[in-house]
Amino acid sequence: MPKKKSIEDYRAKRDFTRTPEPAPAPPNEATDSKHRVFVIHRHDARRLHYDLRLSMEGVLRSWAVPKGFSYDPAEKRLAVRTEDHPAEYEDFSGVIPRGEYGAGTMTIWDRGTYTIRNEDGIEGVDAGKLEIIFYGRRLRGEWHMVLTKAEENVWLLFKARDLYARAAEEALGGDLSTALDATWPKSVRAIVPDRRLNEPFSDPDWIFEMSFVGKRAFLRKRPEGVELRIGRKDVLPLFDDLARECTKIRAEHAILDGMLVALDEHGRPSEEALELRIRGETISSVQFYAFDLVYYEEFDLRPVPLIERKSQLASILPELRFLQYVDHVPGNGRQLADVLAQSGLTGMIAKESGSPYSGGKSKSWIELTVQPESAAKKKSLSKALATGIRLKPKDERVKFTNLKKVYWPDEGWTKGDLLGYYEQIADFILPYLVERPVHLYRFPNGIEGKSFYQHEAPPHLPDWFATEPIDSESKGRAVPHMVCNDRSSLLYLINLGSIDLHPWLSRRPDLDSPTWAVLDLDPKDAPFADVVRVARAIKKVLDAIQLTAGLKTSGSTGLHVFVPLNPGYSYAQVRMFCEGIARVIVKEHGDIATVERAMKSRKSRVYVDFGQNRQGQTVVPPYVVRPVPGATASAPLHWEELEGNLDPSLFHLRNLPQRIARMGDLFRPLFDQGQDLMPAIARLEQYIRSG
Repeated sequence: MPKKKSIEDYRAKRDFTRTPEPAPAPPNEATDSKHRVFVIHRHDARRLHYDLRLSMEGVLRSWAVPKGFSYDPAEKRLAVRTEDHPAEYEDFSGVIPRGEYGAGTMTIWDRGTYTIRNEDGIEGVDAGKLEIIFYGRRLRGEWHMVLTKAEENVWLLFKARDLYARAAEEALGGDLSTALDATWPKSVRAIVPDRRLNEPFSDPDWIFEMSFVGKRAFLRKRPEGVELRIGRKDVLPLFDDLARECTKIRAEHAILDGMLVALDEHGRPSEEALELRIRGETISSVQFYAFDLVYYEEFDLRPVPLIERKSQLASILPELRFLQYVDHVPGNGRQLADVLAQSGLTGMIAKESGSPYSGGKSKSWIELTVQPESAAKKKSLSKALATGIRLKPKDERVKFTNLKKVYWPDEGWTKGDLLGYYEQIADFILPYLVERPVHLYRFPNGIEGKSFYQHEAPPHLPDWFATEPIDSESKGRAVPHMVCNDRSSLLYLINLGSIDLHPWLSRRPDLDSPTWAVLDLDPKDAPFADVVRVARAIKKVLDAIQLTAGLKTSGSTGLHVFVPLNPGYSYAQVRMFCEGIARVIVKEHGDIATVERAMKSRKSRVYVDFGQNRQGQTVVPPYVVRPVPGATASAPLHWEELEGNLDPSLFHLRNLPQRIARMGDLFRPLFDQGQDLMPAIARLEQYIRSG
């Protein structure tokens, strides 16, 4: 029998004159019904965890879930019963101040309704067993909670083996916070391109997909059955193999937009082959290629940004033969066009990644024509899709050399692989390089060969490459620095053997005023879990002083916190501010954090380095590959990903483009969020005094 918890425990632990949390009101048991409310809070307290709350008997029964939720039934997570919370807590989000119980940032991660399957219903809390069906935007399906015998109030939480279950490594879905509660739509007006261009383009705000020869169709799944509508006609009964796979979609209600495709005898899409198949004159198989998700469960996804709709679509589609997810290339339309041209294929679609699904002609969709290369070998559709986008780099202004030279011996990855990666993500990394002097770290013979730093522009730079003369006291003259302003310049520098790039924190024309304030968290001998804890502590301080920041892996062993700034502040001011943040962190977490630069003084603590905020110092930008084993790369992160099991080595040259395809550029919003430093410094001083 679990130990009883009560709302009085909640009241006794809080000073409601200091905490913004709601004080308990008299419980209203009449709010209980067959469909009850649940809310999950992401609680960034001393240790990050999630709080599961279930409305029962007029209060919110609560459990702390340290490692969050897994859709893999094989993964059992701990859930620790805590005090009941008032029903008003369902709507609470905010910052609980230091010194108060549960101090930290509380945000709503998911909410919805739930039902209880076990016969004893809410009595299952006292009995130590709950079988719950969640109807949320993130959490769906049946989950089980079982009280352990080993420890009081410690439960196990795990996914039941139902329609929604999946392996731990599979996609978890998109952010559906902007979806609308809606009933099942009788029909959906298809979105179509409003124009056609003959010249492919690249833009980090757009994604690019292969287009298919076939018929536009909507796949509509609900408990009553599945339809595949071309116009008003349901053609799914014609395709038994496809119909069987449609039942495996991880949703009870879903409307998928896509193309129905049939292949000719050469394995290539053919409208004629599809017409013959629909008329029953052939028995060839068909595939449905899904590229959008319009409706999911009880939510209309049309207001949701495209990139999030596609993430959700990927999460509900297992790997199947006849029902397939259409992947995309982020930002780099020219490279996808090259792939298609080499495969003898002619069509692609550009879509604005943040756009809603607006029926009819849309400026957010552009049809692009690809000109097949004269020597292109026509491939079957399956081979074309499997080709991927690992190409030799192409640039009219750059002569590439030694593309087969192995840079990473253990992996067998070459200089050509590195150049192909930078070609693919150029539009994403360039905003962090443009107009900034950049230093090189050159490895002409790969990561195991000799290396050297290079600040001064070499004399053999082509005329089109931008440089900036900067006075050097040590050399007694103006030293030309390289400025990487376009794709050709980026590929030129990588071709010189520079695996990563190191830009300044300021940009032309005002090189005396940084646009970023940076804290570099360097673990050396400290466990990475401590780096995560320190980063979360920094986030709490920044939240308290009302500053927005970006988080990324360093690409090596640490983490970087980037704070975007309005122009006008000196390096000395920015460095002083960052030092203030660092010393607050050390004061509060001196057991795991230090500002001591000397290795012998660190004592296996995380070094909070504020010293990079000086003119001429550099910090690697997002997306650079680092000269280390595994070709790990600097990956922007959601703050929600900052958990104890975060592993920076999982982001590397081979898979980071796919992450960008799923999530977009997580640093991109920071470009429009330059912030004033002086008010933040005043709030930091107040924060220090209050501690």
